[in-house]
Amino acid sequence: MNINDYIAQIEAIINSHSIVTSYKLNIDRKTEDIVFLSGQIYFRDDSILNFKEYVERTELAIEKYKYGYNYRISSEIVFRYDNAPDPAAKRLKSFPHHKHTSTNKIIESRQINFKEVFNEIESIILSKLNQGA
Repeated sequence: MNINDYIAQIEAIINSHSIVTSYKLNIDRKTEDIVFLSGQIYFRDDSILNFKEYVERTELAIEKYKYGYNYRISSEIVFRYDNAPDPAAKRLKSFPHHKHTSTNKIIESRQINFKEVFNEIESIILSKLNQGA
């Protein structure tokens, strides 16, 4: 897979879900094989995902060096996954990978991919819609 395929895959994930109302995708190409992706996705329940990924195509795969997925409703965080060297996450076995919860806890997480984050958001939104919230 090359960088263009990776970007197309991200857009395909976004466009394949009816819970998305709109999105902005910023593509900052550093080289032919390195890109910084960032953007916002707006959902039907007025929640927002802000995300960033710094990725490189290597001989073996697409390597993700930095990432952050911040899912929120208004100014309240629902969750955030990232691999920033957060001092509060140093005690975790999964460091630097971690997840911030809505209760301000930091818990272990492996390196997560965009599709997994999107599936988690979809689950949250569909659960709320099914409950009539």
